[in-house]
Amino acid sequence: MDDRIVANERRGASGLDEGMRLSLAQEAEARAAFYRMLSSLYFKELDQEGIDRLAEADLTGTGIDDELMQQGYADLAASLRHRDGGTRQELAADFAGAILAAGSYEERRATPYESVFMSETGLLMQEARDDVYRRFCEARVAVDEGLRTPEDHLSFEFEFMAAQADRLAQALRSGRAEDAAEALRMQRSFHLDHLLNWIDAFCDCLDACARTRFYRGVSKLTRGFVRLDEGLMREASEVLC
Repeated sequence: MDDRIVANERRGASGLDEGMRLSLAQEAEARAAFYRMLSSLYFKELDQEGIDRLAEADLTGTGIDDELMQQGYADLAASLRHRDGGTRQELAADFAGAILAAGSYEERRATPYESVFMSETGLLMQEARDDVYRRFCEARVAVDEGLRTPEDHLSFEFEFMAAQADRLAQALRSGRAEDAAEALRMQRSFHLDHLLNWIDAFCDCLDACARTRFYRGVSKLTRGFVRLDEGLMREASEVLC
């Protein structure tokens, strides 16, 4: 039974033509770029350069067949369309209050740690962090110790997905079918166990406590893309695995 599964996997992956390999590689690279964009939005507040860069980007959602993500793009575009000298301060204050939980002692905030949302106690450094750390070690990646931030921070989880999507793209472009399949399996497993399990609860919380349309839009993009990526990876898996 195991030998037959391995043989089928190899036959399916090695049978990809160049056009399909390049198409899957480009999709993986686009997924990596989007994960990194989301990662940056949760890692720290936007500076003026980041605001200007986003305002000048294509925020129409063109080509995205997901209604929630389109709404998120519309929120970001509307928030930045008439930006002025106070936009940076407004967004920084919302980031501090909603995501960093600054000044909040009783009301729940969208602190972006999986442990907070997945543990009964709502505390940091719980089982979720331990498993994320283990998986990072298995993939031979690590969070900079100087950051002094637990590994289950949402920005790190998104960055991990981006790194594995890059690994998938590189394997596809070089024709390493088995490496591509393994990179995709790692992504799907991490996505299921460490994103789909808490992203709705996190985004519900961010929707409730964000004061700006911008961060409510970020929430919609986050929820929409994490859900969408489940289907994208499943379709790629049907071809590669």
